[in-house]
Formats: sequence, structure tokens, C-alpha cells
Amino acid sequence: MTTVTQRRATPAHSGGWIAFSSESRVLVVGTAADDSITALWSAIGKPDGLQITLDLLTSRGLSATPPFAMLDWSGPSAALRVIVRGDVTVTVTHGGGELPLVGAGVSTWVERSIDGATAATLVVSNAVAAEVAALPLATGAAWIAALAVDGFTDVAPAAQIAESAAPTAHIAAPPAPPAPPAQAEAPATQTVVPQTPGVEIDIEATVTEAPTDADADADAESPTGSPTGAAEAEGYDYLFGDTMYRSVADAAVRDDEAEPDEAEGSAEPLSGDHDGHTVLTSDIAKLRGRRKPRTAVDAPPVPPVAPTVSLVTATGTREPLSQPILVGRAPSVSQVSGGKLPRLITVGGPDQDISRTHVRFALEGGTVVVTDLHSRNGTTVAMPGKESQKLRAGEPTSVMVGTVVDLGGGVTFTVDED
Repeated sequence: MTTVTQRRATPAHSGGWIAFSSESRVLVVGTAADDSITALWSAIGKPDGLQITLDLLTSRGLSATPPFAMLDWSGPSAALRVIVRGDVTVTVTHGGGELPLVGAGVSTWVERSIDGATAATLVVSNAVAAEVAALPLATGAAWIAALAVDGFTDVAPAAQIAESAAPTAHIAAPPAPPAPPAQAEAPATQTVVPQTPGVEIDIEATVTEAPTDADADADAESPTGSPTGAAEAEGYDYLFGDTMYRSVADAAVRDDEAEPDEAEGSAEPLSGDHDGHTVLTSDIAKLRGRRKPRTAVDAPPVPPVAPTVSLVTATGTREPLSQPILVGRAPSVSQVSGGKLPRLITVGGPDQDISRTHVRFALEGGTVVVTDLHSRNGTTVAMPGKESQKLRAGEPTSVMVGTVVDLGGGVTFTVDED
């Protein structure tokens, strides 16, 4: 994508046009009604502001469309799109020199997409400039006689920058489970006590032996219901409730759909040195193995994304076929079909091999349709693997991806998918 570093506006003393400047485009309008100024200012800064702005300017019909000029560098490529209508001149500086675009004498407008642009200057023909220096213009509106935009720079998309700057997370492997104790007597149960800031806790004091029947009788005789001698015990065990002991069968995770008698009778006798209270890793693995497998819910299918069709010029410029395109030496619009205003592309210059409005490209039902608009020398198409053939004037012809459309004079367009 492209950005600019500097915009300078020359204020108008008289006969000036209104300039609207946003981050990615500039619109200069000769006349504008009071109710349309707010709408144009709102549209010029939107991501799809180019099409919205054209719709607003032509909403009252082509004959009532005011003179205007627009510079747009919001596309993903480095091309600068220039649209000119009326008594205004835009001069674009690029690697091949300077290219002037004049809108006077054109019934619709002149539209060009220029690669490698480094600067652009817009001059309103009948405006009288004020005797002041050019003023910087970033985002806003001004009454101008001329406008200069320079410092075009290619920058990487934000998504690519974020991806390259994202840190890589390293996840440590979990520790291996401890081996079961090998001693014959019942293993001790360890209670983990939460740490309190500023208090040193004796870990050994929190290790208690598994209760026996004698301990249960002593607890019953205690008037407070707490373990005998708990007040004199060392450590901080008295801050917490009694340790709860559960059997292996009670601690197991059961399937919600299992029958009560099936869950109660599924426990197998515990083998080896086992006290019936401590849950071992091997026991949990056996219980998980007896669980019924759960059925995964199939995710809804993701609809495929339709490819975008573009026209590739002989210089490598890509023109998206998101709306009908008219190509010619000085193309104009006589009628609009389908509710979409066609985009105009000027090619050929003074070359008489190209007619003023030579050919029309459109995307109809997912198929590219090419129509020769009764041009002087005709239009030739060459589909992949087939010989070239000349189109019949005024007859729409469907073509496939990879087709080369030749207008003559070295001007060709190739149908391609992005």
C-alpha cells in the first residue's frame, strides 16, 4: 500500500474549489450544495470512500455532476488512481516523467491508474491564488486554487508488521508424575497450605497421618467436635477445616449417562500396596479408560471464498473487475445498467487504433463478459489453447481466465484471478 508525507494547499482569492483531504485520498469539487458538503466529507475518509464519493457526485445524474478531481492511493498496490472532470489539470510525476491529465472537454471524466507515482499537482484553471505561501493540509477542508501532494512511499500492510513483531511463546513441558511410594505402611497425606505474606510455614507440620478408627472415636468425644489437641498443634492446621478423605471410586470421574448401579459396581479391587484413600496416577488412567467415548459435534462447513477477477494491463497494472469497466481513448458513459456506474480507463493517447469508447468488461454471474462497442478497428480475444478471434461489434462474449483481449496499438488486457 502507499502513503504520502506532505500535502500543501494554495489558498484561493477567487474562483477556488473546495478541497477535502483524508488519510488516503484527496477530493476537490468545483461546486457543492450545502447539504452535500457534510456527506462528501464523511465519505472521503471511509475505506470504500472512492465508490461512495462517486455515487454522491453523480446522484442527480451525469449532466448535473459538478466538476471535480480526486487522487486516491488507498489500494493494496502502489498505483495512484486519478479521476479528473471539468476545468482542472492534474500533473503526475513518476519514473517515466510527467503525465498531465486534463478534464476539460470530456463529457464524463478522465480516469487513470499510474504506477510509481512520486508527486502530483492539481491546478484549478480559472482560480486566482491568494498572495500567500502554500499551507500544509493533512486532514480537513480548504478553499484552494492549487494543491500539491508528494512523498509517496510504499509501506507494508499492518497485518504483516504485526505478524513479524509478534513474540514467540515457549511452553514448558509438564513435569512427569511422581512414582507411587514403595513402603509397606499407608502413605502419609500431605495438605498444601496457601502461603500468607510475611508468615513462614513449616511444611512438615502440615503432614498428617491418615485417620484410624481410634482417632474417629477420640474426635467424637471432643466437646468442640475438632481433633483432640488441635489448639496445641504446631503449625497452622487449625486455620483450615478437617482434611476430607475419599475413596478411589468416589474420586473417579463418571460418565453422566452411566446407570447408578453400573457406576457403583464398576470399581475393581485395588491391587498392590494401597490404603484405599490415596488416588494414584495408575488408578486414574484405568478409570478414564472405562469412560464411554464422546461423539464430536461436526463443525458447519465453511463456504469457499470466491476469487477476485482482475484485468492485467501490458505494464502489469491490475484493475479489479468489481464494477463494469469501459476502456478507450476518451471513454464516456451513455447509459448505466445494473445500477452500477462503470469505471473509465483511458488508454492509447492519440493512437487512432483505439476508439474513444472501445470495449466494455463486466462480471456477470461469475463469468467475465467482453463487448466490443462498435470500435473502429475491432477487438480480438485469444483464449488459452485457442486461436485468436475477432469479436462481433455489440455482441457480449464470455471469456475464461487467462484470455488476452487485444485492442490494437499494443494495448492488451489479460483476465486473471487474484
